[in-house]
Amino acid sequence: MNMAHLSAILAFSMWGLFPLYWKVFTELNAWDLFGHRLLWSFLTLVIILIFKRKLMSLRYAFSDKIVRRNLIFSGIFISSNWLLYIYAVNSGRVLEASMGYFLNPLLNVIMGVFLLKEKLRLTQWPAIISAILAVLILFFSEGIETFPWIAFVLSFTFAFYGLLRKITPIGSLEGLAFETSFILPLYLIFWFSFFPDPIKSFSVLSNSKLIFLMLSGLITCLPLILFAYSARRLSFQQIGFIQYLSPGLKFICGYFILHESMSTSKWIAFIFIWIALLYYTLENLWFMKKSK
Repeated sequence: MNMAHLSAILAFSMWGLFPLYWKVFTELNAWDLFGHRLLWSFLTLVIILIFKRKLMSLRYAFSDKIVRRNLIFSGIFISSNWLLYIYAVNSGRVLEASMGYFLNPLLNVIMGVFLLKEKLRLTQWPAIISAILAVLILFFSEGIETFPWIAFVLSFTFAFYGLLRKITPIGSLEGLAFETSFILPLYLIFWFSFFPDPIKSFSVLSNSKLIFLMLSGLITCLPLILFAYSARRLSFQQIGFIQYLSPGLKFICGYFILHESMSTSKWIAFIFIWIALLYYTLENLWFMKKSK
């Protein structure tokens, strides 16, 4: 195992274990935690860009009309994803979040076909059909009130975020710095206008927890840096295998550590999603081997 493999494993493992991090701050609600994550992420990104002497590269994001527009929308998608994810952890719905990130690779395939006009091989359709069956099972068995909407909103927001970042020519750190710089002032206005005491965390948290919360920026940025390093050095196939660490660890956190319950229909839906992912991965391996 080389440094690129290790970096990818660490990145996806950190993303997978995030629920345990946010569960530490039981004194705060999702809105407060999101505000802190946004603030400390922005400050951390600025420090990293200064250290790497890339802060001036943000001028490109602000000056180019198309890049600026794309990053504004991607900022809305990623901030919505962050907020909903923290809410899922706080409300004891980590398994739903896990389902969303398991669905994400399959949703990316569907979006590639319909939005980017990518070709879908005939042998790939069973994976898509299996994922659709999972959704139908949940819809008709759970009903509207208990339908796992968190999983699907998380999956859609992250998929659209990935799509926008795919077509926007800017580095991951520079792009995230722009996104947080756009969302942060808007959220601060909302935070201080609609919540009685947004800075209560400085008084209700112990000093050790407060320092740990301030590290949320570094904890957000570090897996991105590790992923960027590994993505440049590993094949798409290798990254594809390792990425399942994240939703897999989320599932372990939710079911085995946080002891969340699951209905029979959700178990069945998970099984159909896992079958779809396994089939999709094996089909890709077969196609790549055949192409060689």
